[in-house]
Amino acid sequence: MYQDSGLYRNQQYAKGNAVTLQTIYEEIAILWDQELKYRPNFATAQEVVTMPVIFSKVSGVKDGNVPAYWAGIKQLLTPDTHLISSVPHRSGTEPNPIKAFATEFFKNGRLQKGKLKAHKAYPYGFLREAMQDHLLDKLQLLIEQALIKGTFENGTEYTIVSTALNLDKSILRLVQKFDFTKKNPKLVYLIPGETVLSLEDTIQAAFLNLVGFDILFFVPTGYQCVERFFNRPVVEEHQIGDYLYDLPVPNFDTISPNPRPSWREKLFKRGT
Repeated sequence: MYQDSGLYRNQQYAKGNAVTLQTIYEEIAILWDQELKYRPNFATAQEVVTMPVIFSKVSGVKDGNVPAYWAGIKQLLTPDTHLISSVPHRSGTEPNPIKAFATEFFKNGRLQKGKLKAHKAYPYGFLREAMQDHLLDKLQLLIEQALIKGTFENGTEYTIVSTALNLDKSILRLVQKFDFTKKNPKLVYLIPGETVLSLEDTIQAAFLNLVGFDILFFVPTGYQCVERFFNRPVVEEHQIGDYLYDLPVPNFDTISPNPRPSWREKLFKRGT
């Protein structure tokens, strides 16, 4: 019944590979809350799901309309979305029980999955077994791809291990319920100032992209605050409007999803 029918049992698939969609900016809002099975390039083959995901940076503010900008972001804050409102969010100085054991867990280019799962410091044992394997597979892939600067050069691979194995509880709860054919978890970064992603922030974003998250960076300044620790371009950038600086991040609970139109919008509509 469920083979090639477009119908899928809950948690039918244990393996999934993310593929980043190439979109125009306006498509993001349309795709954002869709189940993965309805997105372009979704596929299932040999018990593996191809998961089409968003990995984009949005630079500028359309028409300089700040209320509409924040309202548009609020519409993306679904129950499956984790919001990070300032960066750096992760750092190398934060408490991390994995860091002391990272060299034990990664040897000769391979993640030591058995040793890791049996270790007292292993933090993901409460997750579904299939999801644990999915996370560890994507951690291995992230290192193999050498996407992060310093991988296999100065020990950055051990930072990748310790960072990927120290995710916030709120993110892990999104991971636990993730079904590869349904709505995927999401991460939204707001970067309105002159700060940049830390190495650990970059690792987390790259890792969760491979896991199957949609990830958006909103950068009203247009600054190069996302790219620093990537070895190559992987984040699609959308230039949507004016560069604005020092925007205070609002309390999204007070933001109306349908702000009053700007004078530009009123004038445009009047002329049509």
